[in-house]
Amino acid sequence: MAATVAGPDWLPRKGSCGKMKGIIKERRSFNVKSTKSHLKSYNMNDLKRLARTISVKNFSKYKKDDLIDAIIERQHTTEAAGYAYKYIDDHSFEAWKNTGGRGPTESRYNLEELFGLYILGYAFEDSEQEDKFFIAEGIPELFATVDNEVNREARLRVQRKLKLIRAALHLYGIVSFSQLQHLFKKYYDMEMTSAELVSFLGESPYDISIDEDNEQIIIDDMNYAQYEMVKKLQGNLPYYEPEFGKFIKFSDPNYIDESKAHRALKEWVKDNVDVPRDKHYSVYISLLQLIMQGSKKDDILQYLMTLNVELQNAGSQRELMDMMAEIVENTRHFKYRGHKESELNSQTVVKEVKVGRNDPCPCGSGRKYKKCCGR
Repeated sequence: MAATVAGPDWLPRKGSCGKMKGIIKERRSFNVKSTKSHLKSYNMNDLKRLARTISVKNFSKYKKDDLIDAIIERQHTTEAAGYAYKYIDDHSFEAWKNTGGRGPTESRYNLEELFGLYILGYAFEDSEQEDKFFIAEGIPELFATVDNEVNREARLRVQRKLKLIRAALHLYGIVSFSQLQHLFKKYYDMEMTSAELVSFLGESPYDISIDEDNEQIIIDDMNYAQYEMVKKLQGNLPYYEPEFGKFIKFSDPNYIDESKAHRALKEWVKDNVDVPRDKHYSVYISLLQLIMQGSKKDDILQYLMTLNVELQNAGSQRELMDMMAEIVENTRHFKYRGHKESELNSQTVVKEVKVGRNDPCPCGSGRKYKKCCGR
């Protein structure tokens, strides 16, 4: 099994090599000194990983200052900008698009909103505002140089593949090449060989553990012990395969396929936790994490006590614990290959609503389904 790399959702990995060309001449608004100061805070391993991702030639031979110069020069080529245009996530893409021509100091974002730009060295953390990120100087103007019909079509093709793979990983945790090939055929009517899958994943800037020996991919934050447990429990269970409109929602790591019990917990938080309204959701998510981690009853009650929530009697505690047990039964698990425990224990078949040809595509492209993933 390939070793996973610890870190946020999808971290930089090896990209395809290419020649340095198309250097953008006009850089009056690009503050090299500012970008250098941010890159200097990176260690050599991080700089080499970034250089590899954006295809800096002979990056292993550079000393730190020279490597930073080479990275900056490479970032400002139309080839590197075009690569970012095609591969970065939708949040990063919209932020980049909307800041075109504006100074980088005008907007601050959460990491989730700039993650794709961040892993390509096009965004940095604000040293004065913790957990706030901004797009580097000179980067907003790059958008216009690569925003053309050819790249739009290329981005559509790349993002369709990435979203299908992400959805499969978020549902199953461990996904065989044959299942991915089946999904590409089922949802996109696309033939995809094992070699093409490996090549595509290798060219992306995101880190996915590819186990070529066993012809499978593994979600990045699964350690070896978890892998062994999940693999054993999955056995020969069938994969959960809803209609496309439902399936593609799982490409968003924050998507929760909520059951009646999930919605009941949301209401319970509103009624029982005295925090500002905009904090209710984070409390709900924290409780879900505790539940799915298998935390003991006392640990959950202790967490609630930190929020000044005390359940006064055994009846109210039992009601909450029953709700949590129902959530466990109605949450999609890696160990069940995306199924809920309640689905495996029931013969009930839930019909999903199919996407109409003229409906907006569920992938979020803004196009009609027939002009996007349905074509």
